[in-house]
Amino acid sequence: MTIPPINQIDHRIKIWLLIVSLGALAALAAAALREEFGSEWRHYQRQYTDILAAKATDEQGRSLLKAHEIKLRQIVVPELGVTDRCVSCHLGIDDPRMAAVSNPFKVHPGEYLRVHPVERFGCTICHRGQGAAVVFAEAKAEDYHWDYPLLPIELTQSSCGLCHTPPEVDGAGGDRLASGARLFEIKGCYSCHKLAGRGGSMGLALDREGLKVKGQMPMANVAGPHTVPEWLMEHFADPQKIVAGSQMRNPGLSYDETRALTTYVLSLQERDLPRSYISPALNALLAERNNPSELSGEQLYNRFCSNCHDRGTYGRFDKAYNKFMPAIRGASLVAYADSIFLAANIRSGRPGTMMPGWGIGAGGLSEAEIGRIISYLKSAPLPTDVPIREMPASLDFSHGNPLQGGHTFARLCVGCHGPGGIGNYAPALSNKIFQTTADSAFIYRTIAYGRIDAAMPAFRNPGRGGLSDAQIVDLVAYVRSLGARGTPRTAVASTGNPTGHKP
Repeated sequence: MTIPPINQIDHRIKIWLLIVSLGALAALAAAALREEFGSEWRHYQRQYTDILAAKATDEQGRSLLKAHEIKLRQIVVPELGVTDRCVSCHLGIDDPRMAAVSNPFKVHPGEYLRVHPVERFGCTICHRGQGAAVVFAEAKAEDYHWDYPLLPIELTQSSCGLCHTPPEVDGAGGDRLASGARLFEIKGCYSCHKLAGRGGSMGLALDREGLKVKGQMPMANVAGPHTVPEWLMEHFADPQKIVAGSQMRNPGLSYDETRALTTYVLSLQERDLPRSYISPALNALLAERNNPSELSGEQLYNRFCSNCHDRGTYGRFDKAYNKFMPAIRGASLVAYADSIFLAANIRSGRPGTMMPGWGIGAGGLSEAEIGRIISYLKSAPLPTDVPIREMPASLDFSHGNPLQGGHTFARLCVGCHGPGGIGNYAPALSNKIFQTTADSAFIYRTIAYGRIDAAMPAFRNPGRGGLSDAQIVDLVAYVRSLGARGTPRTAVASTGNPTGHKP
């Protein structure tokens, strides 16, 4: 093999180096020309110059045309961490003459800019998107590695919630946000989700739901763009389709209601904004968050309890949860249960069941609020056919035979209450909270007289195929054996007794 002389090799390297250098210079020149003459923002600004010229029919219009320059524009708001170049293309957002032109030159709709000047707020604080971009696809940022892509226009009102409460923007440009906040209450979302430490524990706390990014959401079943707003929209429309096995019941919303609820949930961000940007109403709300609310017992019930218990006057089997929902405002419970029993069950819940604790360290309710809920529960009117509550004076629960009671339980009770009282279609009798708060008299009355507002029949009917008092005492002894009554009943703050029933 013949090796070429070294000077020949050196000559070839120089030629290739020259070719590569010229190619690189040509690429750089083409990029510079494309940026100078072919960039998207320059194209729009040249179009806007023509629009200004057509509208320069008076001295002010001619002045605006003369002052217009084709240049990169940006808004910097250090307090919000905002650097937005959206105004490089959206040139007519504050010019009322642009009402009839098409985007990106159209004047900003509504009165938003009058009270939210773009120089102080920028654009992305409300609209999201990649503010530093000057190409629309990159600014929209749906398919880019950007946490918060541009919000769909119908969900932009969610940003009103960063600085305002929903009621204060209702009728002032934030109607959809306010409607979503009302739906959050009406649909009982607090029953499963916490906000500011108050609410149920079946679902996630939603305080920062609007700041989640798509990597935190299961996107496999989302039909539309893989963004958090789209995930929320489709999830509210069909929870089980988006999250397999979800226990969230379908809220049954219309399309407009789905958009409204999505708007509200997106507003839940807890952004650390300067106080000067936050309205007095929101400042007051934040300051009062840790104080007990002044809501009535009925309002508290509707917010935290009604999603599972509905009106509470009748027990029912919920097909969505495949669970029995007790009649907590039912006539029999009101007649038999005292305030101590009700308070303990609300405060601590029923561990191992869907019933969470609602006390200050769990669901966030104060003792005063729990007391108002109890007053509401006990305000249900008693029908005239409620069984007599008195028990025979001869009953002695200390002599009950749990073995005999167990045989009776297996014959009559296990189908609903489950083996060992673990709960099935009816409440769990082995539950610690039930065992430590329900006294023997309460259990006797429930067995003997049943619950006229639930599927629990009356079993006391000696001589006619029912149970005698002795058999019921044995059954009470068996129920008592299902769990140790280790915690004494403790008094609670006075709840009042609006029904006048004897506790």
